[in-house]
Amino acid sequence: MTTRLTFQEAMGALRADIAWLGSMAEDAVRSAGDALLSGDRARAEVVIAGDDELDTLFLQLEQRAYELIARNAPVAIDLRFLVSSLRVMSDFERTGDGAVSLAKIAVLDWEREPVSVKLLTQMAGGAVDLVARARHAWREQDVELAARLELEDDALDEAYRMLTAHLLVQHGPDASGLVLHALLAGRHLERIADHAVAVGDRVLYLMTGDPASLAAEIS
Repeated sequence: MTTRLTFQEAMGALRADIAWLGSMAEDAVRSAGDALLSGDRARAEVVIAGDDELDTLFLQLEQRAYELIARNAPVAIDLRFLVSSLRVMSDFERTGDGAVSLAKIAVLDWEREPVSVKLLTQMAGGAVDLVARARHAWREQDVELAARLELEDDALDEAYRMLTAHLLVQHGPDASGLVLHALLAGRHLERIADHAVAVGDRVLYLMTGDPASLAAEIS
């Protein structure tokens, strides 16, 4: 087996394992969202406890990427892949952090008002879908799917604007808790979606080499 083949196989394994990290993040967001909306504390605690496993995998993948760069001195597309890998795994790790933040809100006592729950349900479903699509776009290096992520994020952004407007007119003894927790949960879901879009931007850059994708990623 040639050194080049070994290097290519190592990069293929890294890509697959980053997709697995994305799958773990997706599962965490799904469970945290369900716990948030239902007040299921046990499920929320599972998400919080499971973050260590996700973080451990992230650190292992990060080390592997650095080792591949150091040992093989890659150029052109290979270097672009490895640098992109570091960014994508970081976005998936931060997605997991966002899920933990949602889970921590889920274990608190606050009034789950119907309209707010409806909008948060829409946002949670959209966030899970975006993470799943981002993971698939990365695994398959799917340019078309990656390009659609930002457009699909628009619906989640609109739901967040509607949630914010709704919360601003709440009043009564439970209003302060509702506004604080629902608004914060919505913000975490929006950030989770942003990380999914960033993965799509990185896939576009990886496959096309167009620096405009990087400009979109950091905007």
